[in-house]
Amino acid sequence: MLDIQGGTTAEGIHLGAMAGTLDLVQRGMTGLETRDDALWLSPAPLPQLSKFGVRIRFRGHGDVDLGIRAQRLRIAVPHSHHPAVRLVLGGHTHLIASGTVRWLDLPAGGRPERRHRNGRQG
Repeated sequence: MLDIQGGTTAEGIHLGAMAGTLDLVQRGMTGLETRDDALWLSPAPLPQLSKFGVRIRFRGHGDVDLGIRAQRLRIAVPHSHHPAVRLVLGGHTHLIASGTVRWLDLPAGGRPERRHRNGRQG
């Protein structure tokens, strides 16, 4: 194998850097957090991207698909025996049933302020 990374490929540094970059992009674009048994999303779409999608595994539901396009969020929850996925978007809670696809409007005005775990805004 050709090593174009200056000797760091064998140690996994390149793979670690790429995984960190992917994580930053995915969580940065979706504002994804998991807490209170729910998916919390605070998307920050980039005008340069007409659409963005990510597939995640959440609490035994299998591959949950999230997509952002034209100020809308698409969530597809595969069929499973688990209860609905709780999704919090713009301060509103949505229950997305197993085996369904929903389109939700993104909150106007961009990403809302978040409350840190200690109650401070930031």
